[in-house]
Amino acid sequence: MMDGTRRVAGYVRVSQERAAKNGYSLGAQEQEVRRFVEYKGWTLVDLHREEGVSGYRKDRPAMDRLLADAKARKFDVAVFPSIDRAGRSVRDVIEIDRALRAAGVDTVFLREGVDTSTPTGELFRNIMASLAEFEGRVIYERLSKGKRRKAAEGGYTGGWVPYGYRRTDDGTIAVVPEEAVVVERLFRWAAEGRSLPAIAKALRDENAPTRNGGAWRPSTIRGMLRNRFYTGRVEYDGAVIRARHDALVSDVLFGEAGPRRPS
Repeated sequence: MMDGTRRVAGYVRVSQERAAKNGYSLGAQEQEVRRFVEYKGWTLVDLHREEGVSGYRKDRPAMDRLLADAKARKFDVAVFPSIDRAGRSVRDVIEIDRALRAAGVDTVFLREGVDTSTPTGELFRNIMASLAEFEGRVIYERLSKGKRRKAAEGGYTGGWVPYGYRRTDDGTIAVVPEEAVVVERLFRWAAEGRSLPAIAKALRDENAPTRNGGAWRPSTIRGMLRNRFYTGRVEYDGAVIRARHDALVSDVLFGEAGPRRPS
């Protein structure tokens, strides 16, 4: 097929907001694809957008649609802003490229200047995919070390904040007074021997506030009674570490309450 009539499908992806702040947002990637297609004189028939999805994930809806459209012969060339937008592992990038080529589709990676319809481009793709995978592993290890260091210093390392606390704008953890009263009360009731259903009913009867406005349930209370976060500690990488946030219950009360059975 002549270049002037080649149909193109683009694929752009960001895994987290940080990528957008660093200048490689979906909009910036889309603009690169559109400029390249216009320069080549080709026709952009579709642009697949993947937002908030890691390149390591297997379940990528936009990528699945791209491959399905390739099999349906809806386009002739797939254009990616870079190799790492297609995938973060060598195996995944190669599998995606092979699936596209099996459908008669050529692949172009703009940042690396790779066109895998040529033998040289195929070799260079494998080299650059290896570098992308290495870079991804280095970034992951760096982030993991940072979290381990922060946890060792008692800092908040991210994740769900338990009932009774909230995350502030500066990233620290603060106590929610009206919820803290409920936390201490349910721990004391559990220490007195009340069952989980009895505690849940008592909280419902007194209209104790919940995080999302739902009803108090035994399973919710069981999880709270097992959460050492309420003692001012965090669990990270198999270790229990003293944290910077305030405790809502003492170690003694936490031990006395323990995880209660529903009956």
